[in-house]
Amino acid sequence: MTMDSVGKYLWIVWSYLKLYALGLWYLVKELCTPHKKPSGIESQNGRVAIVTGGGRGIGLETVRRFLELNMTVVIAGRNVAALEEAVSELRAEGIQGGTTKCLELDLMRLSSVRKFVEEFFALNFPLHLLVNNAGIMFWPKEITEDGHESHWSVNYLGHFLLTHLLFPSLVANSTPERPARVVNLSSSAHYIGSINFDDINSNKLAQLMFTMTLADHQRSSGGNVVVNAVHPGVVATQLFQHVAWARIFPLLATTFLKTPHQGSDTVVHVALSSQAMEGGYYYENCTITKPATAAMNSDDRACLWVLSCKQLEIEHFGQI
Repeated sequence: MTMDSVGKYLWIVWSYLKLYALGLWYLVKELCTPHKKPSGIESQNGRVAIVTGGGRGIGLETVRRFLELNMTVVIAGRNVAALEEAVSELRAEGIQGGTTKCLELDLMRLSSVRKFVEEFFALNFPLHLLVNNAGIMFWPKEITEDGHESHWSVNYLGHFLLTHLLFPSLVANSTPERPARVVNLSSSAHYIGSINFDDINSNKLAQLMFTMTLADHQRSSGGNVVVNAVHPGVVATQLFQHVAWARIFPLLATTFLKTPHQGSDTVVHVALSSQAMEGGYYYENCTITKPATAAMNSDDRACLWVLSCKQLEIEHFGQI
């Protein structure tokens, strides 16, 4: 084994140790902090939302809450049959409000993102809310058909493209009194992340940096689409299917981690509350929270924006 290989192995071990330490800290923090619920939510009749990864976990609980508020929810995911089954289960549980439409979206394939947007526009729905929820964690290393690392594509790049393509509809259905919104699910892991433009696939800050940059663009252009990021908490979802301790001790995970319903609380608050009408913020537990200093570096955020547009061949964001 070469010195470079040893160094790389030690760096990976150190990264995992930091991530587990952060997770333990947040677990203790959340156990000691009262859980907050959404507030300031008005009637949502006639409003349309898209939720990626809406067939399970936090996404499905978010869909449940939106339907209870009588919204139209377009649920995006890789398996349409599984999405429709999840909706049937919600209906069987007594959720009768709202309407749903399930469409295929595979964020590992940029062609699927573009096809999803075409199918959404064919519905002739307005769009008032986009929740970029879908994500993977500790997934086996995989390169997508577009040449991107799987985490980079699913957690960030696919959502960047989706937001770009849908942005004209969000703008068209946004008013100062009742703005359209984008909610990007982020992670507390960004606190131990660092951006490396020579190995961008390893970056954990991207989704949060994208949120802040897009919010800046809205402010400078006079737009009123509200863009915010959310850490839903340490939640027992299928994201943990590749986490060793959660597989070995599933009862421990379900006992001490937040439930998906609790995890959806901050998502729903930021998506709908009259108390979250300004963009560019990072929320935890329904509260604006200071993000990592690295996420606020304007030069790095500008570089990331340019790189993302280059990878996706976007000349002008939000114009199609």
